[in-house]
Amino acid sequence: MSRELLKVLQIVLVLFCTLSSYSNGKLIPEGAAAFDSSDGFIMLTNTTKHACGQVFDNEPVKLKNSDFNFFFVFGIVPEDKQQGSHGMAFVFSPGRGLPGASSNQYLGLFNETNNNKTSNHVIAIELDIHKDQEFGDIDNNHVGINVNGLRSVVSAPAGYFDDSDGSFKNLSLISGNVMRLSIAYSHTDKQLNVTLSPIEFPFPPQKPLLSLKQDLSPYFSDEVYWGFTASTGSIGAIHYVLRSSLNQGVTEHPKFEYNVIPILPPYPKKSYDATKLILAICLTLSLIGAFGASWTGYVFYLRHKKVKEVLEDWEIQYGPYRFAYKDLFSATKGFKAKRLLGRGGFGPVYKGILPGSDTEIAVKRTCPDSKQGMNEFLAEISTIGRLRHPNLVRLLGYCRHKEDLYLVYDFMPNGSLDKYLHRSETQQRLTWEQRFKIIKDIASALLHLHKEWVQIIIHRDIKPGNILMDHEMNAVLGDFGLAKLQDKGFDTQTSQVAGTMGYMAPEF
Repeated sequence: MSRELLKVLQIVLVLFCTLSSYSNGKLIPEGAAAFDSSDGFIMLTNTTKHACGQVFDNEPVKLKNSDFNFFFVFGIVPEDKQQGSHGMAFVFSPGRGLPGASSNQYLGLFNETNNNKTSNHVIAIELDIHKDQEFGDIDNNHVGINVNGLRSVVSAPAGYFDDSDGSFKNLSLISGNVMRLSIAYSHTDKQLNVTLSPIEFPFPPQKPLLSLKQDLSPYFSDEVYWGFTASTGSIGAIHYVLRSSLNQGVTEHPKFEYNVIPILPPYPKKSYDATKLILAICLTLSLIGAFGASWTGYVFYLRHKKVKEVLEDWEIQYGPYRFAYKDLFSATKGFKAKRLLGRGGFGPVYKGILPGSDTEIAVKRTCPDSKQGMNEFLAEISTIGRLRHPNLVRLLGYCRHKEDLYLVYDFMPNGSLDKYLHRSETQQRLTWEQRFKIIKDIASALLHLHKEWVQIIIHRDIKPGNILMDHEMNAVLGDFGLAKLQDKGFDTQTSQVAGTMGYMAPEF
């Protein structure tokens, strides 16, 4: 009985320490953020995709021209243990909250409009689990110091320096383990130090992971608010904050340790349909009983033969990731008609969900009577396959199976622009602000194609059907089957007319 009582007291002590760190309920959640009543933790995000959450202290603090240290205990539980979603950040802001912040790569901190503006007066420590080329991220598991934007002033892979021998020890931010991030600023030395460590350490390591020699006073208002933000993308993750502590006037970190190390709950799994599961089991048992082991072996042989693939010479020269046919077959449920999104010159386009990650994709598949052949297929993967721009559709990879060719893209949930221009009575009407935003997005894409990349890419088939809308109604340009590459400094020459009637220059 005494042992059970001791265990209960230990659990109560952990919950008391966790709850007492939240300033008697002064932390205010917004967006996807919420308090987990069962554990007493703060959840900055939940299982919702493309979402962001914020938690800010209700009372401002005065940090201008002063020393301070701050630490918080956190953990990230990803949906996919091999691939992160997007990260979280600790932030100082002139106001309580960051209105208008976006999800995905913006971490709930900024949006496309205000990112990198000097008027933000925002200092953040990011814990990022996704590599975004747009912001110069070093990898998909790093810590960074950000000032007014998402491009880190200084960053380093997640880990710590061992006090005993000075060696660097890696830490995985998506391990699901609880960790401690410690922040100390000396106004006298004009230096900000950031240290990451396992929760088992009562004190952070002596050598910081990051150091920034810079006066932070110009970025602080007379009163600032502190808080946390996080976001998710097409892959889910739950970001937890277990404890936080701000100490003004000192840079030395206080001792902190748990009597019982908290264990974060696993990422929630989708519940299976019990009826379908029972039917599947009964069907499997019936097949085994009826046909025996020989028929089962024959089925496996045919399945293996069906997905067998051979690497062609051209695939070595050109770009992106090659998908296995069996993965695309599974993602589109065997290319069923109910997964069909539409048809183009290349062939039918299907919606799919990659097995194991719940990532939504769009799969273009050739058909025997396709108007476009191997040249157009190679034009797609040799152009858009090497481009990365927020207003260009992202080519995730390709597949070749027997005589069929497949291209795999990010799924655009709002379809193509022509659906909105030639809308039905029930279709949403575009506002003038949305129309102007679409024009700017496509202009940005064309500027990148014509001026900013190493070669000039001429799309040659710009029309509403090739302009796609993402979940936030941002416009992206797609379908590069007629695109043409050209070196800079040379005049454009073409031997044949390309494009769609009604959208080409009148002289053609």
